[in-house]
Amino acid sequence: MAQAANKATALWVLRRLREAGFEALFAGGCVRDMLLGVRSNDYDIATSATPREVRKLFRHVLLVGVKFGVAMVIHQRQRVEVTTFRSDLSYSDGRRPDGVRFTTARQDALRRDFTINGLFYDPMADQILDYVGGRRDLERKVIRAIGPADKRFAEDYLRMVRAVRFSVRLGFPIVPATAKAIRRLAPKVAAISGERIFDELKKMLSLSSAAQALRMLADCRLAEVILPELFGGDDWPAAIRRVELLAGKRDFALTLTGLLCQLPPPTISALCRRWGASNDLRGCILWCAENLSRWPAADEMPLAGFKRLLAGRHWQKLLSLWRAQERIQTGRQIACLRIARRAAAIPANEIAPPPLVTGEDLKDMSLRQGPRFGQLLQQLYDEQLEQRLVSRQAALARAMELIRDEPNST
Repeated sequence: MAQAANKATALWVLRRLREAGFEALFAGGCVRDMLLGVRSNDYDIATSATPREVRKLFRHVLLVGVKFGVAMVIHQRQRVEVTTFRSDLSYSDGRRPDGVRFTTARQDALRRDFTINGLFYDPMADQILDYVGGRRDLERKVIRAIGPADKRFAEDYLRMVRAVRFSVRLGFPIVPATAKAIRRLAPKVAAISGERIFDELKKMLSLSSAAQALRMLADCRLAEVILPELFGGDDWPAAIRRVELLAGKRDFALTLTGLLCQLPPPTISALCRRWGASNDLRGCILWCAENLSRWPAADEMPLAGFKRLLAGRHWQKLLSLWRAQERIQTGRQIACLRIARRAAAIPANEIAPPPLVTGEDLKDMSLRQGPRFGQLLQQLYDEQLEQRLVSRQAALARAMELIRDEPNST
């Protein structure tokens, strides 16, 4: 899959458009980042060329949104989004325009979300084109909607969540008029698809500032619409505290687990489905949630059970979660230090060794399949993990002993 283009590739695409007689400019976030002295991860181009005209100029072009003037140029396994200057017609779904009109750079800037994202840059002339006061707001370090905030948000309610993300990421406050409009329109976020909400949450919860982002979402009245399951009791403050302690690792799955782990498992599963989250992520959160309360006794639990935890794919996340939970409940890290020492003392090859006795072995001993069959296998494996069975010969002898005690073993 093609990755986001670097500046050199984007510049190559832009020059090709200019040589063909079209106006072409760097647009949006890459211009903002350049002015802030931040390296950009994505370069977008706005142009007077239509998508079909773009396709004639480049070898590999995906017409990902002809109706909205969007083409994707693929060059050297990198992708550059090329969008025709446009103004949007009415919005009836709070997400996409019902239609667009191809127009000028000025009109294109006026339909964008925030002033700091409405800038263009002409690299040929080394000139910033600012039709919306974005450069001034960058200097003032504020987030401001372009034009009437209510209108901008009505065009795409997700912009309200994006305002919070930009504010926290850049450290810029949202100007009062824009913030007031967000609080007024916050319930409208319920109309946005879970997948789009989740994408924004992922970007916020992947940063060390995740707790700050969640607090701002709550202050803007967005959090209770996006995550109503965490409101109505004490779940929200506790979740924020866990996120605060975990976000420094910049591990999205861990931070999200910290946010959700005290919810009932069916609620966690329903949230993951609503967001379109992967089965692996859902499994991680559920497993950690299931084991969340085990930290006070984990250093003394039977060795077999402890090894089963160590063998879990998400053990390190669980240990981080336990550390946060112990700190919240006791203000200390004593239990988790003992747990970590116990885990470190177990050789890696002893955590989840191959079983000394298999199901085929039990069948060869004429044990019938049934509920007890699986229970017996687990008992034998637990004894192996406890190091009471250290050889196959001893394990088979133990299996025969247990089978002889079965009333219906033959």
